[in-house]
Amino acid sequence: MNSAGYLNIMNGTTIKDFENKYKRLLSRLYDHPIRMDTNWFLATGAPSSGKSTSLRLLQKEGYSINPDISRDYIVALKKKGVPFEKKILYSKETQKILFYLMAKDALDLDTSEMIIHDYSLPDNIAFLKLGCLTVPDEVIRSSEIFKFKKVFLFEPLELIQDGVRTEDREDQERLFQLLHETYISLGYDPIIVKSDSIESRHKFLIKRLPNFDLNTKTRY
Repeated sequence: MNSAGYLNIMNGTTIKDFENKYKRLLSRLYDHPIRMDTNWFLATGAPSSGKSTSLRLLQKEGYSINPDISRDYIVALKKKGVPFEKKILYSKETQKILFYLMAKDALDLDTSEMIIHDYSLPDNIAFLKLGCLTVPDEVIRSSEIFKFKKVFLFEPLELIQDGVRTEDREDQERLFQLLHETYISLGYDPIIVKSDSIESRHKFLIKRLPNFDLNTKTRY
């Protein structure tokens, strides 16, 4: 399937429409100040790292989670019967679409709201490198716009294929290293979430996040 086919999931967007939207996005990115303080936290890691499971538990306790928009896009494609293989995911065209969706989402969010992101803009650098693709200037620029309060990097767990993931064990380990290198290069000191039980990881995260009072719906 060509690029036009993959854009159909975006409300029937044509290639011309998408390129126009992409240009407008670039204007927003380059007009935006860099290293902007936010009240955001970030959870990242290779596929099958238990990241999303941990975030679902935090969400049940009242924390605001910004979901993995790339996964949502892939799931939507598969529901429409679109074949999605590793070579498609790591194509220049698909990565451009995923970057657009993630960047637009981030630019539209309130930086003062406490949000935990399930992946965010700097992760695009690592995924592009995993696919042996050139990292465009706009991807680098986007990774420098927002400052996360903390970055949690989840260690890989046993790789489970769920119909969405296309990576193998080698990719999983390589991506973990690329993510670590990416955040170090951006000036972060990623907090490693060790391979452990769901309960232990949850306690580890809770200790390092602002407390949340379920009764008053306030954080302190």
